[in-house]
Amino acid sequence: MQQDIPIQFNEVLQLTQMGVNPQAISFSTVTMESDMYICVRDTQQQLINIIDVPNKIPSTNKVNAESAIMNPKSKVLALRTSNQLQVYNLDMKSKMREHQMKEEILFWKWISPNTIAIVTETCVYHWSLEGNATPKKMFDRHENLKGATIINYRVDNSNQWLLLVGLARTDTGATKGVMQLFSVEKKVTQAIEGHAAAFCDFKLSPTYTATIICIAANTANGGKLFVMEVPGTKPADAPAFQRKAVPIQFPTPTDFPVAMQASEKHGMVYMITKAGYLYLYDLETATLVYQNRVSAETIFVTAPHESTNGVIGVNKNGQVLSVSINESTIVRYLTQKGMTELAIKLAARANLEGAGDLYVQQFNNFLSQGNIDAAVKIAVDSPQGLLRTPQTIQRLQRLPQLPNQKPALSQYFQYIIEKDSLNSYESIELAKIVLQKPGGVDYIKKLITENKVESSEELGDIVAQFNNELAMKIYLTAKAHEKIINSLLSVGDYVRVLQYCQKVGYQPNYLDLFRRIVQLNPQVADKFAVMLNEKTETALDPNVVVDIFVQSSLIKQATAYLLDYLKDDKAEHAELQTRLLKINLMYSPVQVVQSILNQKLFSHYNKNEIAAMCEKVQLYQYALDNYTDIKDRKRVIINTQYLDTNWLVEWFENILLEDSLALLRELLRVNQRGNLNIVVQVATKYSEEMGPENLIPVFEEVRSYEGLFYYLGSIVDYNQSPDVHFKYIEAATRVGQYPEVERVTRESSFYDPEKTKEFLKEARLQDQTPLINVCDRFDYITELVTYLYNNNQLKFVEYLCKQKNPLRTPVVVGALLDVDANEDFIKNILQGVGNLCPIDTLVEEVEKRNRLKLLSVWLEARANEGIQEPGLYNALAKIYIDTNNNAEHFLQNNPFYDSRTVGKYCEKRDPHLAFIAYKRGQCDLELVDITNKNDMFKPQARYLVARQSSDLWAHVLDNENTYRRQLIDQVVSTALPESDKSEEVSVTVQAFMTANLPNELIELLEKIVLHGKKEFRTNKNLQNLLILTAIRADTTRVMEYINKLDNYDAPDIAKIAVDQGLHEEGFVIYSKFKLNSNAIRVLIENIQKIQRAADFAASVNQPEVWSILARAQLAQAFIPEAIESFMKAADANAYQEVIASAERLGHFQPLIKFLKMARGKIHDTMIDTELVYSLAKYAEQKPTSSALADLEDFISAPNTAQILSVGERCFEEGLYEAARILFSSISNYARLAAALVKLGNNRDAVKAAAKANSIKTWKEVLFACIDANEFKHAMACGLNIIIHPDELEDLVQYYEQRGHFNHLIELLDKGLALDRVHKGIFTELGICFAKYKPEALMAHLQKYHNRSNIPKLINVCERYHLWAEMTFLYCHVDEYDSAVKTMIEHPVAYDHTTFCEAIIKVVNMELYYKTIQFYLEEHPDNIDDLLNVLSPKLDHERVARDARRTDALPLIKKYLENVQSNDLAAVNDALNGLYIEEEDYESLRYSIDSYKNFGQVDLAITLKDHDLLEFRRISAYLFKLNKQWEESIKLSKKDSLYKDAMETAAESRKPEVAEELLQFFVDNDLKDCFAAALYTCYDLIRPDVALELGWRNRIQDMAMPYLIQVVREYTSKVDELYKVHRENEQKKKEKTSTTKTEAPQQQTYADQTGFDQYAQYQQQQQQYGAYGGAYTGQYTGYDMSGGYY
Repeated sequence: MQQDIPIQFNEVLQLTQMGVNPQAISFSTVTMESDMYICVRDTQQQLINIIDVPNKIPSTNKVNAESAIMNPKSKVLALRTSNQLQVYNLDMKSKMREHQMKEEILFWKWISPNTIAIVTETCVYHWSLEGNATPKKMFDRHENLKGATIINYRVDNSNQWLLLVGLARTDTGATKGVMQLFSVEKKVTQAIEGHAAAFCDFKLSPTYTATIICIAANTANGGKLFVMEVPGTKPADAPAFQRKAVPIQFPTPTDFPVAMQASEKHGMVYMITKAGYLYLYDLETATLVYQNRVSAETIFVTAPHESTNGVIGVNKNGQVLSVSINESTIVRYLTQKGMTELAIKLAARANLEGAGDLYVQQFNNFLSQGNIDAAVKIAVDSPQGLLRTPQTIQRLQRLPQLPNQKPALSQYFQYIIEKDSLNSYESIELAKIVLQKPGGVDYIKKLITENKVESSEELGDIVAQFNNELAMKIYLTAKAHEKIINSLLSVGDYVRVLQYCQKVGYQPNYLDLFRRIVQLNPQVADKFAVMLNEKTETALDPNVVVDIFVQSSLIKQATAYLLDYLKDDKAEHAELQTRLLKINLMYSPVQVVQSILNQKLFSHYNKNEIAAMCEKVQLYQYALDNYTDIKDRKRVIINTQYLDTNWLVEWFENILLEDSLALLRELLRVNQRGNLNIVVQVATKYSEEMGPENLIPVFEEVRSYEGLFYYLGSIVDYNQSPDVHFKYIEAATRVGQYPEVERVTRESSFYDPEKTKEFLKEARLQDQTPLINVCDRFDYITELVTYLYNNNQLKFVEYLCKQKNPLRTPVVVGALLDVDANEDFIKNILQGVGNLCPIDTLVEEVEKRNRLKLLSVWLEARANEGIQEPGLYNALAKIYIDTNNNAEHFLQNNPFYDSRTVGKYCEKRDPHLAFIAYKRGQCDLELVDITNKNDMFKPQARYLVARQSSDLWAHVLDNENTYRRQLIDQVVSTALPESDKSEEVSVTVQAFMTANLPNELIELLEKIVLHGKKEFRTNKNLQNLLILTAIRADTTRVMEYINKLDNYDAPDIAKIAVDQGLHEEGFVIYSKFKLNSNAIRVLIENIQKIQRAADFAASVNQPEVWSILARAQLAQAFIPEAIESFMKAADANAYQEVIASAERLGHFQPLIKFLKMARGKIHDTMIDTELVYSLAKYAEQKPTSSALADLEDFISAPNTAQILSVGERCFEEGLYEAARILFSSISNYARLAAALVKLGNNRDAVKAAAKANSIKTWKEVLFACIDANEFKHAMACGLNIIIHPDELEDLVQYYEQRGHFNHLIELLDKGLALDRVHKGIFTELGICFAKYKPEALMAHLQKYHNRSNIPKLINVCERYHLWAEMTFLYCHVDEYDSAVKTMIEHPVAYDHTTFCEAIIKVVNMELYYKTIQFYLEEHPDNIDDLLNVLSPKLDHERVARDARRTDALPLIKKYLENVQSNDLAAVNDALNGLYIEEEDYESLRYSIDSYKNFGQVDLAITLKDHDLLEFRRISAYLFKLNKQWEESIKLSKKDSLYKDAMETAAESRKPEVAEELLQFFVDNDLKDCFAAALYTCYDLIRPDVALELGWRNRIQDMAMPYLIQVVREYTSKVDELYKVHRENEQKKKEKTSTTKTEAPQQQTYADQTGFDQYAQYQQQQQQYGAYGGAYTGQYTGYDMSGGYY
């Protein structure tokens, strides 16, 4: 059966289904540090896939690293790139640590959540991530691990033993396991031979746990498993662990362990081999428990599976597999295998079920043998407390005490206390014994302290008789709440009652507790109620609490309670808040209410109700604070004599605007003078909230300008409202506060100036200072002067100019001039102001009115004072110009006036004066403009040359200037020739160049260079500029300038000329200055006349010129001419270009000459190499020539040619004969063979290939022989190729592509006899048979399957549908799952014997059921054989369910009957159904009686209406088994099976069922059945019922035997009880007073049985009543006297 397999095997997930690239699954790219995460490094895509194994969630990180390992517990990733280590926290997305190792890292691994082990070539380090620690060296590597591949690193739980594991290759090629064990404590290392190992902590005794190491290896002497305890310090009494060494039988000699994990819970070791086999060993005995193959592919990485205490691993297919112990079957499996002792140990060690019968049997055996110690141990160690029961204690109590031994029960308790703790029943029994002895209480207290006793209420009751404090501890632990509460209340500790209830979660009646505390201690009652309210589950109804307090006149406590309860001020507590205030207003002093309301603790009470009560007691402040209606507030607020002014002001803060204004009006209406101060304070404080625009009308309505003045005065300095400032000015004016009016008009910037000005004018104040302030600040000077002048207040005009603001004098003067004021008055004002008056503004004002002469005296006075302001002198200049007072002299000599202003003033009056002013101030644009308009170009030209301004030149030379031509003429003809300064000439020329005026520039330069002064005619720069300008603007003049001028830069000018397309001019310049190289380049590159260049070269006859010409000819593909020119120049430097060009165009004959010349000048391998190649190519061009002979002569002579490379070139270009000569000369037989192949000489090619002995050569010759159908030579080549596995595929493919199948098979068949024959030859021959001769494949496989690549052959067989051969191969590689699948899917491959042999070896359990279905459908005759084979491995219930679903149950009936002994529901249901269909009621009854695990009620309902009586009887029987008595009896009565009905009623043990059946017999006149029922159901039928039925139906005779027996039985019971009662009374009287406390207890234990029987008798009497009292009224119309009514 499947349940008998001791392991659970599951596929946790598939990596490829998680998005992992299958190519990335290998030992070097996959890491699994624990069962939490798997890390896969995809080197192709530069990704790291992290799979959360428990949640099956993949994640991808774009990281390029050489290795990655995940932390075993948290989402922390460690990366390694070369020797750089980095640790990242993926949740926080931050780097945790980083370190650079100096040595190369070979292996690394997490050994704990905060430590990484690092293995280098020489050492092992531990890197702790706590703090800033660096890797710490632990030990040096042993020499035995040198060169080994490190595959694992293990550390024990104490970190004292370290184990390094590696794999190495032996001389024979086998894999050898090498280990190094290191002790941290002793610093000692040891080399060990082994492949896999694990540490495990194993409990050898209750007080000692040993560290065990398990090592597995497959050596030359066979496999071994070593289990031993690591050496170390241990207690003297610690048991020793016996070292174990057991052999391991590996399936193949080459298999070896790759992983090992230990389960501390089960004491088991999991070992996994390279071939995928699992070995399960017991750790203590090293016994092999189970062995099976769990994976067809290698599991290369494993980790402990903590959830199952098993192992989890990953294989090469990407499967994540989990293997663990099946705790429900392991014990039964070991028992079936005869390992009973191991089964018992494992069950005790891991607390497993399934060993109960074994433990009971051993316990009984030990007791019968008198081995009390062993019996005690087996009872205590029994799994799940199987034998730790009251029955065991009773048995031990009854055992006699042996000599020199403790009582059995004492040994039992002692062993439990040493190893574990007592359960509840054991604790009680021990206490009963111990407390009777001295020191018993202390002993019990000690056990409780050590957690060796299980507390219970019963144990507390027992201990309470000896120690109340200890009993309280026990009650507390046992949660005996009522006992604890009663104890606390008895000592008056009320606080601890609540604390205890809250701590343990107990819910007493808290209201009753509260009432008791109010009565006993009212001072703390409020605190208790508050404590109750802190928890929702203990909270009381606050109204009830308050009622209790008030009823007890505890107003203070009620107030304290409510204050605490209502402290959160919640809306739902509104009524309670109101009640609190009302209580205190009614019963407490007013100070209490004042205190509560002042603190503003509450906001949801009924404010109007509380306000009304406050008003009644003259608490107007609180009434006003709580009233909400404006009428109420108006009524209360007028009582200001009772209100605190400060409070009242503050109160207005939360009042609505409309209400606030109404209340303020009310205060002013009732008592304006008395309340004005309050109103002003309120208005001032809340001005921003209420708004001045709303408050000002409140004062104005009652004409309270005084209040308005004080209110606005408090806010005017902080308010920016124009209306506020105006109203304040107005109020101040009305109340006579003129200083404030003056101050505000002077300082404020926010009042409306127009409105204020008009108000002040209308006010006609004696002092016009406020009006002057307004007009001065807001530019109403003109209107002010007019107002003052008209009102004859000229003194304020003088005040304004002389004292208030002299800067306003210009405007005042202008206004006075406008009103025709006296000039003397104006001059007097100016004289008084003096130099304080701004000159520019004054001049502007006066000049606008054409009265500038008025200021002449004042201006000259200012000039005499030394003032240098331009405006002053501008005005004087204008006056002098207008009066013609020596203006030109003033303009030329005065340095202070503004030239632009004065010049502008003079433009229309005198342009010459304007020119003087502009020139003096360098007003360039204005000067140009005035000279242009007045045709003053000569002065303008002279000014421009002298000015030397590039920007000004750019302006006047701009194309938009219509006067440019006139100006240029004056510059060329007059201004520049007059100049003798080089700077002026340079700037002018530069300006013409910048303006892009080449023609004008040429004109200018000719004037200077050709006809100017000597110093300019010989200037090189000017000559260069003239020629360059001509090149750019007028090329016709260039040749003239070149010939006339001599002092210019010829190379540069020539280059520019050539670049500008003036090639002849450039050539003339180069020739004139003897620059022949440059000249011929112009002829070649620019003029492009090669013949002219050749003539020029001949005329000058210089080597350099010939070389340039040669390169040009070479570039134009004149190869012979170029070579001739090179020869004349004796120049071989360009040999590479010559070779390339000549070879490209095929001029090999002249090239040969050139190369021979070049050999004498340059020693380069390339020259000799190209000469050889040229000879070969010339031989191709002229076959009749002696080129090949010359070639042989040349290569036989000393040379530096690269013969091999030339040969390759010749070979590639088809010059095979030349290639043959070359390859032969250097004995390169591989290339010689290739050349011979091309020449068709295959025979010599084979010989050359034999000398070359190269795979590539053999393949080349082979392919040529195949193409030429020379299979004899091909055979010779092929035999030398197929011995190389890597080349075999290409050979086979070449044969197959050309259809030479038989020759291929012949070749491979002959290859089987070779000495170096390998697996690939056998495999490829098998593949060829599969493709072309399938009939020969099976014989080949049977003979050579062990030497073939079976997986590859399996794929081929699948491709060509060779199913039988495919099955054969699957069976020989232990792929039984695939073999079975193949036979199921392809009937042609089916063989019953093979099938049965394979199916028992499959790993996938699902195949069993698929196979059964296959047999049911295809081979039903053999289904019994199959089921017999699979029976031990099947889930029989599933088989039955599957067969029922396909209506195939009859076919497996025999199997079902064989396995029915397991009593499985599905099997029983299936067989029962078959029996019903076959109407085999006997088998059905036997099945029902023997096996109970099926749907009994469902089957009973099914059979209830069956046609056959026996089946209906079985239905009744099933109803009876399931205690459905009524249904069973009903069915029996229906079929007249009265005996069955009576037996059912008797078995039901229900009086009502038996009496109902008795009534049925009476109703149907079944007197005999009535009597039989009284006998059968004797103990169920009540005597009164039987007597009544017999009397009513006149069958008393039938009931009389029953009644006589009942009377006799009751009489005997009463006599016995009376006797017992008398004896007990006698014993009570004999007891002494010293045993008062013991007597009740003894009576309880000694006499309880008798009293229980007596009580039971009384209860029965009450139940039955007297003479049928229980049935009184049941029968309608019959009374107690026997009559009808």
